[in-house]
Amino acid sequence: MKPLVDVDTLDQDKVLRIDLGSQETKRNMRKYCADWGNRSPFYVPHEGHVIVIVGRQADALEVYHDRERFSNIIPKDPAYRMFDKFMGVRILAQMDGEPHDRIRRLMTPALSPKAVARLEDGVTAAIDRLLDDIEAGGPRFDGMKDFGDHLIYEGMLWTMLGLGPDQKAVFKEMHRVIPLITYISAGETYPDECVRAFDAARKMIDQIVIERRQNPGVDLISALIAARDEGDKLSDEEMFDQIFTVTAGALSGTTQAAGSALYSLYSHPGTVQRLQADPNLIPQAFAECQRWHSGYLTFPRFPVADTEVGGTKILKGMVVRVCPQAAHYDPEVYDDPQRFDITRNARNIAFGSGPHLCLGNNFAKSLLRIAIQKLITRFPDARLEDPAMQVEYGGAVGQMRIMSLPMVIA
Repeated sequence: MKPLVDVDTLDQDKVLRIDLGSQETKRNMRKYCADWGNRSPFYVPHEGHVIVIVGRQADALEVYHDRERFSNIIPKDPAYRMFDKFMGVRILAQMDGEPHDRIRRLMTPALSPKAVARLEDGVTAAIDRLLDDIEAGGPRFDGMKDFGDHLIYEGMLWTMLGLGPDQKAVFKEMHRVIPLITYISAGETYPDECVRAFDAARKMIDQIVIERRQNPGVDLISALIAARDEGDKLSDEEMFDQIFTVTAGALSGTTQAAGSALYSLYSHPGTVQRLQADPNLIPQAFAECQRWHSGYLTFPRFPVADTEVGGTKILKGMVVRVCPQAAHYDPEVYDDPQRFDITRNARNIAFGSGPHLCLGNNFAKSLLRIAIQKLITRFPDARLEDPAMQVEYGGAVGQMRIMSLPMVIA
C-alpha cells in the first residue's frame, strides 16, 4: 500500500532505520536509549508508517499532557489496525476528552489505594503459595516462568478479579496472542488466533458479569458493576471494554514490570541484601527498576494537525510513540542515568503521566512490592544462575517482556 507519509521527503538526518520489534533491537534497547534520551524526536519507518520516537523526558511529557494536539483515538483507517491491539475495544488509554474522563471517574474508586489495600491479604496468600511450590521444586527455578508470570495470573486474575481456573485460561490465551497484532503490516487483517481468543474472552466476560450481578464479591468486577457517579454507571458495552482491558491488557504491562524488577534487582550485586536490611526501600527500589529497565514504546498518539515537538516536524498521518526507557536515561533529568541506584528518587514515566496515567498502577505497585519483599525474605540467598545471561525478550513491539530468568534458591 502507498505510505501514509513518504519518509524520503523528511529530514534524513532525523530518520533512523531500525526494526522496532526485533529481538536484536530489544536486547540492545538500553544502549539505544542512552542516545535517544539525549536527542530530539526522530523518525522510524515501520510497516508502511512513519513512527515519531520521542525520547527526551520534557518532550515526552509534552506529548503525554497535550490533549489538544495529540489524540489517543486510533484512526478508523485499516492501515492503523496494528496499533489497535485490543481489536476495537475502547480502552481508557485509547480514549480522549469527556468520554475518557467519565469512564476514568467511574473506575477510579475500584482501583484506589484504599480498594487495593483490601486485596493485599489475598495477594500475599497467592504469593506464599507460589513460593511454596518453588521451594518444593528447588533449588533451581525460573524467576519468570515459576514466579513472575504466575504472580501476575494469580495476583490479578485470581485475587483482583476472582476468576476460576477455566476463566483464567481464556485470558491467559488472550494475553499470549495480543502481541501478534503489533507485528502485522499496515492494512493487514488480525491473525485468526487473535480473533478466536477475542471471541472466547467476550463470551467469558459476558458470563462473568451476569454471575457477579447475581452474586457480587470483593473483587474489581463486582466493584465496576456497582460503580456509580451522580447516578451515572457503566453501560454493558463499557463494562465489557474495561474488564477486557484489565483481564487481557493490563496483564502484559504488569508482566513486563515483574520481569524488569527481578532482573534489575538480581543483576546488581548487593542490592537484594540492602533491601533485606531495609525493606522500606522496596517502593523506591521498584521505581528505580522501572526507570533502569522498562518498555520502549507507549500507546500511540496521533497528531490532529501538523505540529512540532523539540524542533522536529510532526505531520498528520504520522504515529507518535513516547519512549519511556529513553526518557529515563535523559541526562537533563537523571544524574549518571545508566547507573542503577535504588536510593535515587526516580521520577519515571513507566506508568505514563498526565490524564492517561495508568489507572491500575496502584495495584501493580502493591502486587510487586509484596512479591519482592516475600521473595527476598523467603529465599535470602537466591541469585541469578548466570548473572551475565543474554536475556530473551517477548511481548508486543515496544515491550521488554523478559521470557526467562533461571535462578537458584541458594
